[in-house]
Amino acid sequence: MKSPFEKLLVADGIVDEAMLAQLRSEGPNGTPLHEVLVRLGHASADKVYRCLAKFCELRFVVPSKMDIPANVVAKVPARFATHYRFVPIGENNGALMIAVGDPLNSQLLDDIRLVLKRRIEVVVATPDEIERATKVLYGVGAETVERILSETEPSAAALNLDLTAGTNLADDSLEASIIKFVNELLVEAIRSAATDVHLEPFEDQLRVRYRIDGILHQAPTPPNIRGLHAAIVSRIKIMANLNIAERRLPQDGKILATLADGQYDLRVSVLPTPHGETVNIRILSRSSMFLTLEQLGMLSDDLQLFNTFIHRPHGMILVTGPTGSGKTTTLYAALSKLNKLEHKIITIEDPIEYQLKGVTQMQVLPQIGFDFSNALRSMLRHDPDIMLVGEVRDYETAEMAIRSSLTGHLVFSTLHTNDAAGSIIRLTDMGVEPYLIASTMIAAIAQRLVRAICEECAEDFQPEPELLREFHATTAQVRAARFRRGRGCDACRNTGYRGRFAIYEFLPFTHAVKDLTVRRAPSTEIKRKAVEGGLRTLRQVGWQRVCEGRTTFEEVLRVTGDVDIADPTEAGNAAVPV
Repeated sequence: MKSPFEKLLVADGIVDEAMLAQLRSEGPNGTPLHEVLVRLGHASADKVYRCLAKFCELRFVVPSKMDIPANVVAKVPARFATHYRFVPIGENNGALMIAVGDPLNSQLLDDIRLVLKRRIEVVVATPDEIERATKVLYGVGAETVERILSETEPSAAALNLDLTAGTNLADDSLEASIIKFVNELLVEAIRSAATDVHLEPFEDQLRVRYRIDGILHQAPTPPNIRGLHAAIVSRIKIMANLNIAERRLPQDGKILATLADGQYDLRVSVLPTPHGETVNIRILSRSSMFLTLEQLGMLSDDLQLFNTFIHRPHGMILVTGPTGSGKTTTLYAALSKLNKLEHKIITIEDPIEYQLKGVTQMQVLPQIGFDFSNALRSMLRHDPDIMLVGEVRDYETAEMAIRSSLTGHLVFSTLHTNDAAGSIIRLTDMGVEPYLIASTMIAAIAQRLVRAICEECAEDFQPEPELLREFHATTAQVRAARFRRGRGCDACRNTGYRGRFAIYEFLPFTHAVKDLTVRRAPSTEIKRKAVEGGLRTLRQVGWQRVCEGRTTFEEVLRVTGDVDIADPTEAGNAAVPV
C-alpha cells in the first residue's frame, strides 16, 4: 500500500507505479524514499525536494540564491550548521528560519531546537544547496577552525596523501584539526576543478583564492583564520617534505594526493613576505592529464596541418604563448601521437608535469649545473629520434636545440612570445643566426586558452554592433553565426563559463617566411606575408569559435588583447559594415 508521500510523487509525475515498485526493492532498508530516488538518479533533487516540501506543507527555498543577513548567520555556530546539516536563512516573529533537507526527521529538528535554545521555523532545501550555502556563509573549513579555536578534536580527513618517507603525521607541533582544515581546503579546490590554490597573508587577513578556468576566485574562508596562518603553512611544508624551520628563503616541494578515484600531483611553492609566507599549490590531475590532438580544440584543417608538422623526420617546432596557456599539454599530445615502438623519445623539462609511459623524461637541476643546454648535449648521446626541450630560455639552449634539429632530430620546445611570428625575433635576439632559424624551423604555433560557454545556462543573444566591428565581421558571417553567452548558474559558479579549450595560430615556415627571416624582416612584415598565405591569427580563430557559439566576444578579446588582428583587407576578406 502506498504512503501519502508516494501517492504525491505519483500524482506529480515524478515516479510511476513501476518505478515505485523498483525503488522499494532497490532502496536500502531505513533510507528515506526521497534520498533513494535522488541517489539512483530517477529524478532531479530539485523536483523531489519540492514535492517533499509540498507534502510537508512547507516552503521550498534555494539558500545559495538568497540574501541571508550576516547577523542571522552569526547566531548559529558553523559546527552546529555543519553537524546537523541545516542553514539559517532569516528570522520571523522571534523564530529562527532554517532550511533542512529532511523535514520528516523529527528527532533532528528536536536536536536543533535543543542546541540553539530557541524556536525554529523550518523550510526545505536540497542537501547539495545546504552544503553549498554553508560553505559560502561560513567559509571552507569553518567548522574545523571553530574546533581548533575551541580545542575540540575533529574527525578524520577525507583526502589520502602519499607523503614522503620520514613525515610524522602525529607530530605534536601540528594538531589533527590543522591537518583536517588543510585537507578541506585542498578537497574543495579539487572539487571546484581549480588549477592553483593561493594562500596570501596580509596584515589583517589571510586571503585564499582558487584559480578556476584561468580566473582567480576568492575562496570563502572563516574571518578568524588569520591567526592560524603559521600552523597552516607548517602543515603544508610537512606534506611537501620542506624545511619548516626555514622562513626566509623560497622553497619548492611536491605532494601526491588521492581523492576518491582521482590521483593528483600537488606542486608547492613557498615565498617569504613581510606578513609571513605565501603559498601557491599547483594541482595537476593524473587521471585527466592526457588529451589527444583531436581533443585540444584545433580546427579540422589546422589539425591536419599539425599532423603534417609532427611527422616530419627532422626540424624544430616551437609552441609559443604566456605561462598557463596550455603549451605543455599541446606538446604532450603530440608526443603521445608519436610514441611508438620505432621512435626513441627523450624529454628535458622543468618540472616534469606528467609521466609519459614509454618516454625517457629528465628534470633540470640548476643547483647542480644540470640545465637545458647540458641536458641537450647528453640527450644526443642516447640516439633519440624525437626530443622535447621544456623551454628555450637562453642562447645556449636555443643553439643546441637548433643544431640538434640540423643533425636529423625532430625537436619540440616552447617559447614565451605573444604570437607565432614573434618567435623568430625572439630567437635572433638570443643570438641565433637567421639562416639557422630558416634552415631548421618547421613551424611556430601560438596558442591561448579561452573559457567555454557553460552549456547548463547558455542562451542566444544579439551582440552590439561595436563588438562586431571589433572583429571586422562581415554581413555573411553574422547571418550564419549563432552567438551565445552564459547567464550564470550553480554549475559554472555564476560566471557563465565552464571549462576551457585552445585556440591556435599556425605559422608554417614557407619559402616566403624563410626568405623574410634571413633578411631579418620585422615580425609585422612576416605576419603580414603569412596572412596572405592563409594564416589565421589568434583573434580570427577566436572569432570563428564565437560564431560557432562555443565562447564569447569578451573572452576572445581578453585572451588576445596582446596580439593584433591582421587587417582583413590584406587577407582578401574585406569587412562589411554591420
